[in-house]
Amino acid sequence: MLVLCVLAENEATRFNEIGRAIPDISPKVLTETLKSLEADGLISRKLYAEIPPKVEYSLTDLGKSLMPLLGNLIEWALDNYNAIAKC
Repeated sequence: MLVLCVLAENEATRFNEIGRAIPDISPKVLTETLKSLEADGLISRKLYAEIPPKVEYSLTDLGKSLMPLLGNLIEWALDNYNAIAKC
């Protein structure tokens, strides 16, 4: 969910930029997450033929359609944080 939120804030984002935005994620977990999101059709990966290679990630239309729903979930969690924390 955090990766999707980072990508929603930018048109195209490079791997290291995503890693800086989510400092607690390891490169291995970030790589696996990006591959999974790409396989699910939520993000796209664009490789530029440069030296060194440049790769950018962005939300697909399907991923963009998910963001309002995630926004609602985040809002709900924030609104109910105290009640959840008491459990």
